Amino acid sequence: MSEERPWSGRRPFVGRVGLLEALIREVDETVGGRGRAVFVLGPAGSGKTATLGLFQEEAFRRHRALKAEYVDCEASGARTWAELAELFTRGHRLKRSARNVAMEWLDVTVIGAIITAIYRTVEAVRTGRVPERRRRRSRKQASDSAVEAVRLLTRHGPLEPRLMILDSLERGDDEDLAGTFALLRRLPETRTLFVAATRTTDGRPPAAIDDLIREGERLGHVRRLDVPGLTLEEMRDAVAGATRAAVPDDWIAWLADESRGLPGALWAALGKLEEEGALRKSGRRWVWEGAPPQSETLAVQQQTATAIRGEDRCVLALAAALGPVFHSTVLAELAGVPELELEDRLARWCRAGLVVYRGECGSGAQIASEYAFRDTSDAEALAAEWSENQRSELRSRAQEVRGRLGLA
Repeated sequence: MSEERPWSGRRPFVGRVGLLEALIREVDETVGGRGRAVFVLGPAGSGKTATLGLFQEEAFRRHRALKAEYVDCEASGARTWAELAELFTRGHRLKRSARNVAMEWLDVTVIGAIITAIYRTVEAVRTGRVPERRRRRSRKQASDSAVEAVRLLTRHGPLEPRLMILDSLERGDDEDLAGTFALLRRLPETRTLFVAATRTTDGRPPAAIDDLIREGERLGHVRRLDVPGLTLEEMRDAVAGATRAAVPDDWIAWLADESRGLPGALWAALGKLEEEGALRKSGRRWVWEGAPPQSETLAVQQQTATAIRGEDRCVLALAAALGPVFHSTVLAELAGVPELELEDRLARWCRAGLVVYRGECGSGAQIASEYAFRDTSDAEALAAEWSENQRSELRSRAQEVRGRLGLA
């Protein structure tokens, strides 16, 4: 649908309560424990940036000692990590420079040399090793390399509470990914909460970022948080707050079909209605005019569901017989279809709005993608193509496959 004219009214923040609470728990545990990372995943327009903005404000309100920085990878260019290192370590480096200057002044006097010797002796007794004499360093303290920047972050004040937010990580460059990988490996040495927002397509992040998340999960200090779609009631509250008026049932149903639970698409739909005169401002309130048109999204879905024929329909009917939620690996084995070929079909059905990707389950080499039918009526209609006995037999076979693969 067209987004040429944006919605001119209010855009209240509604929903995402569970996501905000999960992020707050992560920052509370980080401040009181050790570093960790969270990847916030969701499609374009799902409200990732707005949620992170509110989260940063709430995190600082709860923890005044927290140092927090937000970086948009799309706008920061190649210096994302260099800028973070500069911002977080400036105070520590200034103190260290002042101490070094003072020691250099002490070294030029006899009394200063004695004081320096006493200092080295005390350090030797306290630490069990003799501190080396200072070496002259290059004036370039911070490297443009992301890995060097991470080393700087973990060298200066690693145990002070920090919050790093990288938005639009999928639009960053190789340096952004290299810095993220370097930090993930050293997070337990810090009290840093690293939060990265990433756009997904068909429910999945880009392959390089997915690999980063998997490595962090293997190390044990990374968590995925999927941005949920708005519920019908949350959309009703959002639109009522934006228009300062009650929302007719037929219009909220139309908006739900158009937006698919995405705040960005919801505001775009309101902008379209405003442009076409179906939503008119009257004083401080907005007035709904007429009845909604047929949803373009719903029409496409209905046309696609009825148009599926042949092998695609057989595979979808088999998936529906397994239940509203199914695993790609199990479905591929039961349907006798190569798993990569099935994943291509599932991605196509996701784009058509028939199914949605829900994440992954399993561990090690036995990992399966989990999908669900978007509309339960589609699942029921397709499952009805099998008899009750056939459905029961298929579910028993599916249970055996899940048990063998460790997905039960």
